[in-house]
Amino acid sequence: MFTFFSHFAIRLLALMLVVSASLAGLARAVQTSFPPILYGDTSSYQLFTRELNCQSFWAGCHRDNQFVLDSLFSFPVAQWSPDGDYIAVHMNDDWFIYPTYCLLVLQTCEPTLIADASGDVRLAWGAGGAIIATYANRTDVTTTLYTRGCWDGTGDCLQKTVQLSPTAILTEPTWSADGSRMLFGDQLQNGFVWFYTACFDQPEGCTDQLNSMSIGANPISWPSLSADGSRAILTMDTRGNNTYQQIFMVDLDTGAVQQITDRAGTAIFPDWSADERYILFAGFPFPHSGDLQIYLLDLERGITLPIIHHPNRDVAFASWGYSAENMTINPPEAEG
Repeated sequence: MFTFFSHFAIRLLALMLVVSASLAGLARAVQTSFPPILYGDTSSYQLFTRELNCQSFWAGCHRDNQFVLDSLFSFPVAQWSPDGDYIAVHMNDDWFIYPTYCLLVLQTCEPTLIADASGDVRLAWGAGGAIIATYANRTDVTTTLYTRGCWDGTGDCLQKTVQLSPTAILTEPTWSADGSRMLFGDQLQNGFVWFYTACFDQPEGCTDQLNSMSIGANPISWPSLSADGSRAILTMDTRGNNTYQQIFMVDLDTGAVQQITDRAGTAIFPDWSADERYILFAGFPFPHSGDLQIYLLDLERGITLPIIHHPNRDVAFASWGYSAENMTINPPEAEG
């Protein structure tokens, strides 16, 4: 009898392992490919791209770095346009727009300067990459909007200055993928300000449309909006001394706040994937020590993995390409 139950238990365990492996394989099969990643080496001020070449969070994959640009000054930040056609690069305290194929493949192109974006380490792409919004000028707290013709030459370059607030210090803008909402970090009130972008069409601007929110007594940084603009992820310095920075999620409509990370090695510079399942962020492997690395957080499974590490250097400012189609960078179509 003992032998029978022993054999039965062994067979049952084997069956459970097979079922678990099958379910994991199914999950990998239905999950979309990861888009490429742009990130900066803050020790050498260089810009890199990495293709994870993974079909899922769990799949075995080969990870390749590609050097992109050098001499980016203190903040080697780059932001992909939502359509994947252009990359905005923060270089020497200015912002330049590069065609993606030219920057990543040809590496011979001259970029277009977005002058009014100077002075901030973020700018905001509008829906579909058709508009760029700069940070709020600190003199009169306005944002400047640029249309696509300003960097691709396919139409007129139209610019519009929009009044935001006479009292706030607004930086690090982020724009929802559907174009409906924009959010700025507010350095004056230790929180952030968001608004519906329909106010851009009002002659008086957006001053009376601003919604201020604070999630604690300490400053927030590096906000990233969900596709519909209803939620934001951001970093907050929970202790006020740069020793315990963590990622939080905020519901803009209800004010509900959820702490997403609780790492001894901190979690900074988050970027949300287009499907809102994954977050890229930078952090140390140990409390306040080691090289700054880039991590991938799966919100659905609650698992974090280190994915980018340059030995004896710090890497940060990871940002997603916007779709799986960007996995292969193709040359622009020839004009007929």
